[in-house]
Amino acid sequence: MSDEHAKDNSGNVVVYPTVSCGAEAVQDSVVILDLFMATSPDHLKSGDRRVVTALHPEQARHLAKQLHDAAEAVLKARKDRVAS
Repeated sequence: MSDEHAKDNSGNVVVYPTVSCGAEAVQDSVVILDLFMATSPDHLKSGDRRVVTALHPEQARHLAKQLHDAAEAVLKARKDRVAS
C-alpha cells in the first residue's frame, strides 16, 4: 500500500468498508467496477459512498489476481492462527 493515502488526524490511513460491489463488461471494451462503501457505522447496511471506475481488461485481470492473492494470504493467516 502506498503512503499517498488520505490519513486521519492520528496519522492512520482512512479506509471505508465495502458493503456491496460488482463488475460487468461494457460494450465489449471495458470492465466497470462498482463499489458501495460506508463512511460511518450508520451507513454499514447500504453504504453512502459509491465509486464506479472503468478498467481495461488487462487491468481487471491484474486487479483480480491481486485481490485473489491478498485474500489467500488472509485466509492462510487465519488458518495458521486457528491451528496454533
